[in-house]
Amino acid sequence: MPGAIGPVRLDVKALFKTGLFIGGGLLVAAVFLFTHQMVQRLSTEVATTSRVLARFCAEASLPATRNPELRRLLGEVLENVDFPIVITDTTGLPRAWQDVGVPHKLVSEESIDSLAAGWPVSEKTKLFVDGVRARIPELDRKNKPIPMWQTRPDSLRLGYVHYGEPVVLNRLRWMPFLAIGGTGLLMLLAFGGLAGIRAAEKRTIWVGMAKETAHQLGTPLSSLMGWVELLRANVESAPPGSAVTIPQAELAETLDDMEGDIDRLNKVAQRFSHIGSAPQLHLQDVTPVVREAVQYMRRRVSQREGGIEIRERYEEVPPVNLNRELLEWAVENLLTNAISALDKSPGVIEVTVERRAETEEVEVLVGDNGRGMSREEQRRAFEPGYTTKRRGWGLGLALARRVVEDYHAGRIGIRHSAPGQGTIMVIRFPT
Repeated sequence: MPGAIGPVRLDVKALFKTGLFIGGGLLVAAVFLFTHQMVQRLSTEVATTSRVLARFCAEASLPATRNPELRRLLGEVLENVDFPIVITDTTGLPRAWQDVGVPHKLVSEESIDSLAAGWPVSEKTKLFVDGVRARIPELDRKNKPIPMWQTRPDSLRLGYVHYGEPVVLNRLRWMPFLAIGGTGLLMLLAFGGLAGIRAAEKRTIWVGMAKETAHQLGTPLSSLMGWVELLRANVESAPPGSAVTIPQAELAETLDDMEGDIDRLNKVAQRFSHIGSAPQLHLQDVTPVVREAVQYMRRRVSQREGGIEIRERYEEVPPVNLNRELLEWAVENLLTNAISALDKSPGVIEVTVERRAETEEVEVLVGDNGRGMSREEQRRAFEPGYTTKRRGWGLGLALARRVVEDYHAGRIGIRHSAPGQGTIMVIRFPT
């Protein structure tokens, strides 16, 4: 249906952006769930290991209460644990500890035995032991203390093992939130970067559009000014009071050229009026549109030094949905780009309209024997603002891409290009 292709294309892009956003959200959720599951598993394993090790210390502490050698071995075991642990006797006096903020080596075994017997000790020793004792309620809130028995649970109780959670366990619990925060930050940075790129492209496009407008209007306006000067010269050369006489053939030719320039101005105005809106598409033959663009460019380059030959080949193709003014503009931009790339004489440009048998698409090809493009130039050729010319705003191919892809649901690209071997640009329309 005429006029339907453009809006559908824009809706597809909007759906793509929406899908990208939803996909990013799902990715963040998946990262969070996966990390949370892994952290839960690791937390269980770490907690189990801590509990087993604490029970081992409880069992090993039974003989260690009286055997100095076993006490030394127990101290070595405690030095290698990575979670807070305190071993107390039945009076609540700490006998051994690790990772509670007070190094165990600061308090000697003799000082602890003296405290247990009620003998006097230094104030520093009391301060250290009180600091350890103050940590015990905090550990008991996290894990129930493990009692130590003399031989079996129904015999004499010797004390308790109080233990907490490893530092790594608390860090692991923050991992899902750090993961989702990092992923979210990366997504924000990505969206911010894309927004910045889009804003820079818009600035480039607006500046380029102003230059393109001036360029498009400049040629017909200059021509009209020339015809006005010609008519004015005829008037001024006539004797005062006499009728101005201009040969009929010359006057008809002048008026025809002026009418052509006015038509060109109207065409430029129509082209720019379509930018930013959904143009009407009509089912029609693409060949007359391409031929008209070629004829316009041929008139512009006919006086160029060294000469430029524009060859045309048109096959019979099925009609496609298109907007005449915009497509002609896109083809003119391809031709202008080809002309500017010519670096040898004679310059040759080949324009072809054909139907590609493999895909049933209608193709418009514009080839030249100019300087060609490197891989980097091909990659950036359609970026707004990118140009290899000393004078230019790099908007021609960007506009052509917008016209073809956004408004006509077609494709535009570089079929072949290499330094010194010329370039072939192609526009494809679905049938």
